[in-house]
Amino acid sequence: MNITITNSKVIYEYPTKAVYTADSAEFGPVIVKRDQNILQLKSEYEMLSGLDGQYSCKVYHFDEKEGQLIEERIIPGTVLRNEKSLEKRLDVLKKIFFAIHKPHREGETYLDWLANIKEYCTSNQMDEEWTKKAHVAYDICLDIFERYSDRVLLHGDLHHDNILQRENGSYAIIDPKGVVGPAILDLPRFILNEMDTHHDESLIGHMTKVMELISQQFAYPLKDVEKSFVMETILANLWCIEDGEDVNSRQLELVEHILKRL
Repeated sequence: MNITITNSKVIYEYPTKAVYTADSAEFGPVIVKRDQNILQLKSEYEMLSGLDGQYSCKVYHFDEKEGQLIEERIIPGTVLRNEKSLEKRLDVLKKIFFAIHKPHREGETYLDWLANIKEYCTSNQMDEEWTKKAHVAYDICLDIFERYSDRVLLHGDLHHDNILQRENGSYAIIDPKGVVGPAILDLPRFILNEMDTHHDESLIGHMTKVMELISQQFAYPLKDVEKSFVMETILANLWCIEDGEDVNSRQLELVEHILKRL
């Protein structure tokens, strides 16, 4: 397929991957992604093509040989983070959550992510504290995989900045990872990002409220919601260490607070 791309502008550009806004004569406003990680790009393509624009950006073209993906550019693309009402944010999440998860058995799993980060701690001889945290996160994920039999194609990074508003007021996901696992594992990344949203109560009070509401509205036991948050927060901070970035002390303090009562 020949696609005419004009007005290309860089969103970010690294040696191994890049993302641009552009215009297409065939499709209108688009996002162009280039990535040397073909498997990741292919996973994103497969999830988006399966959703076909239902609560997601549309996918127009995937060139596996060139490592290029062309997707719909959501207009105006207002992030869900800008919505000040927790109740409205959760309502959007709920609609998306129950719409995007399709049965899927093959491919990289969420448990693979935890196994890889646990191996990273061991092979790099990280200190005992972080190695212990990695094992805690892995054990939580393993337990969830054993107790929840559903296997779906997960977004894998379902947070407020990956949920964008269209001109008609509806919301669509972008940047899915297309990883396999029980649907509950698409909740903790959203919960983690709730730490940085508008709230009047204390951080602990707000996060407790968020997890309680998600437990009620998504029909998952509160302890499993809390455990998944602990798992995701440890994983996110270990990825920061792996990338040479600083960990988030506020997030880790909240993890310790939750672990004391689990």
